[in-house]
Amino acid sequence: MQVKDFMVGDFVNVNMSSLQGKVVTTYDRLCEVLGQPTYTDANPYEKVNAEWAVEAETDEGYVKFTVYNWKDGRIPTEEYDWHIGGYGFNAVEAAEEIIND
Repeated sequence: MQVKDFMVGDFVNVNMSSLQGKVVTTYDRLCEVLGQPTYTDANPYEKVNAEWAVEAETDEGYVKFTVYNWKDGRIPTEEYDWHIGGYGFNAVEAAEEIIND
């Protein structure tokens, strides 16, 4: 899969997406590539503290996915297994290509 372009924002509808895999990276790298998170919550009792909603245009069509932490009680800043939510494994492929390239 080759990502041609992507956009990040709360306008990307990722309702009913679910965990598809994980990618190891840092918060700083995610901010460098994706910009500031679409959603943040500093409450340590929230399930998600930082999340990006992404829609990628690929050579195989459009792929929507989220990158988020899960039940940590904080926004991880060190290397971390960030969760990738989506509607199929192509979400993980798109996320890895965007984050790692």
